[in-house]
Amino acid sequence: MTPARLLAGRERGPKLRDEGSEVTDSTARGDDVRALGLKLNRLREEQHMSLRQVAEQAGISAGHLSRIERGERVLDRVTVRVRLAEILGVSPDDFAVERNHASTNARTSQVGTTRYEPLQELVKPISAALDLFDLPPDESVIPRPLPALGAHVRRVNQLAQAARYKPMVRELPGLLSELHAATQLLTGNDQQRVWALLAEAARCGHSVGIAIGANDLSVHALQHVDWAATHAGDWSPGWRAAREYLRVTAYMRARDYEACWRLNAAGVAHLDGTDSDTPGALIARGQLHLGASTIAGYVGDLDAVARHITEAGRIAAITGEQPERFWFGFGPTNVRVHRVTALVAAQEDARAVEAAKGMRFPSGWLPTRIGHFHLDLARAWQRLGKPDEALEALLTARRIAPGQARRHPLARDTVARLRRSARRPSSALLEYAAWIGLQ
Repeated sequence: MTPARLLAGRERGPKLRDEGSEVTDSTARGDDVRALGLKLNRLREEQHMSLRQVAEQAGISAGHLSRIERGERVLDRVTVRVRLAEILGVSPDDFAVERNHASTNARTSQVGTTRYEPLQELVKPISAALDLFDLPPDESVIPRPLPALGAHVRRVNQLAQAARYKPMVRELPGLLSELHAATQLLTGNDQQRVWALLAEAARCGHSVGIAIGANDLSVHALQHVDWAATHAGDWSPGWRAAREYLRVTAYMRARDYEACWRLNAAGVAHLDGTDSDTPGALIARGQLHLGASTIAGYVGDLDAVARHITEAGRIAAITGEQPERFWFGFGPTNVRVHRVTALVAAQEDARAVEAAKGMRFPSGWLPTRIGHFHLDLARAWQRLGKPDEALEALLTARRIAPGQARRHPLARDTVARLRRSARRPSSALLEYAAWIGLQ
């Protein structure tokens, strides 16, 4: 039941005076107030509530609420903010606009560590579970049968790939403990399989760490992946190679391309001696080629981009679509996606937009991969001087994987660039900027 419906039967609060500050401050603050009004309007419409319904429950007039939504009044009464937040199911802080815009800038400059504090708190048990992996497992934990564990590992990875991080991080610590206990109770092939499942579950820690900027969590998670993979028998080479591919992410963001090449080579080395019977080895090799194409794009080596894309395409023709193996989404679709990614990395934006035409994704394909594709397109359109197309791509990414679109550095940087270049930002751009915490 929605927060609005839960509140429908409550006694209405006392009527408050329709007092609120007129928007007479700086242009920057005016933008903040308009963005807040747009956000309030969107939340109200998502609850399918009229102006009058919300206003009556908040104890203000419908006219006053309408002026707030239009950005003509500042929502500066704490009591009204609290009531509106309760009605619409959000935090009162989401409706705060500082009177001193300089203090607003100081507060929002730390958005990476403050806005998502609840999620930062939730990942602490994951960090503890990963940090204590060298201790004996908890003897009080009785693991479920292997098929049930496998199904749960698949579920948390599906949540991670849909950027649904909150439910994922709530489930992951207990699952890691259960898998660790199972490694000590099973034997033979079942034991190797559960070690591989532990590596697969630990991968989720990397996913959320990268998403919220917690690089230490990402590092610990990938160390855990490698530790588990070394015990995973036939599954070991594929997972160890996959781990090196995932390590590239942080170094690519830091533009340390020399480190990226070294990690890519280390991943390939893990696959030495493997064959078609080695679980996931061919897919890991193909994904390393896709990663290499992106690195080559960033360093401007278009010949290398073409070589790696071609080789990945050859492998994808053999494997077909394998979205859940290592949760890379590997297959013909991802080869085409990475062609666009590599061209954007090389700042060949017109070619990237052309390569993206007619793109279709298989049913059930990974939402975060689709979302990232549209974030790449948004950057290309922005650099081509096409702000409307860029915003449309951002909105598509938001619709598909909102958790990713709200936190990803590429989205935040593209929105910031669009705002700086716009003489008069559109209401949609202002609302998006407010949604991701940019003022």
